[in-house]
Amino acid sequence: MAQGVPPRRSARLPERSRREQSDEQRRRGRPERPGPPRLEAFDDHGDEDLPPWAGLGIYPTGPGGQERRPRRADAGDGRADSGLAGRGGPPGADQASPAGEPARSRRSRRAAATRARKSRRRLIMAGVVVVVGALAVLAILGKLPFQGRSAPPQSSGLVTTYQPGEFRSVPNTCDAVSTATLSQYLPGKVSKVSQALGTLTQSQCTWTLDARPDFRVLTVTSQAYAPSLLASGDGSATFSAIDAYGQELQTLQNPPKKTKAPKAQIGGAVGLGSDAFTAFQVFHVAGNTTDEVTAVARDRNVLIIVAMQGQEHGGGFGPVPAATLRAAALAVAHEVLAGLH
Repeated sequence: MAQGVPPRRSARLPERSRREQSDEQRRRGRPERPGPPRLEAFDDHGDEDLPPWAGLGIYPTGPGGQERRPRRADAGDGRADSGLAGRGGPPGADQASPAGEPARSRRSRRAAATRARKSRRRLIMAGVVVVVGALAVLAILGKLPFQGRSAPPQSSGLVTTYQPGEFRSVPNTCDAVSTATLSQYLPGKVSKVSQALGTLTQSQCTWTLDARPDFRVLTVTSQAYAPSLLASGDGSATFSAIDAYGQELQTLQNPPKKTKAPKAQIGGAVGLGSDAFTAFQVFHVAGNTTDEVTAVARDRNVLIIVAMQGQEHGGGFGPVPAATLRAAALAVAHEVLAGLH
């Protein structure tokens, strides 16, 4: 079979397929990433701009089809210089640092500031503790400036001196009772007068009538109390007398067993100082019966105790009415109390 001459092929390149064209368009529409310029090994004029005909005239396009040409070296240097003038740092310093470096620097600065604040607080607290400790030591030693001045007694809560109106001494009880009172309640010749205590703050005197059928004994005690650390309240002299008054009342109501004294019947006493009471007791000793009336009165820091005894019967003595004994005790207490002023 004879073969003919094959058809003549066109000199034009085959048309690209639709898919290749779409790929080409997508590539042209997507901006290419600028990369470092390639230098030819034998290029003697690498630093000079190439003429348009010496290289590719196709550049990546951006939005709107605008060509994105690489920036000229002189334009870049100008921007770098302006950045240097505006920020005060070398050109390219921000680009050279990693992307996370500024955030880490800010966190480091904040952490350093926080540590500095905590250190200042610790120093301030330590200083406050030292100052308070020093003041406490000076206060204990009494070296503070204001401790040198005399403070009023009530500032410390404890009274160590006599207060206005308190008594520093008591009169002699042997002279405090009038002769008329003694003659009324101890009729006859008093056989014995004795003074057990005779100081500025204490005085005690005893009168004894021993003439049948009367046997009577009068004992008067007067004491001015001083301030004491053992006293209740503020420790003043008045509180010391209040404590002694309460102790006397307790002793008469519940006498110690070793004294073998009977419990007293407590009564009132009007017009005797700040506090006063009377107590009545009956003693039975060796077949004899003796009645005793005690009057206790307190005026400020002075305590007055008057005891009047009368034998009711036994040994040819008696009787002495309890009312007479009580009247005698109250009358003597009034006179001794009046002698304080």
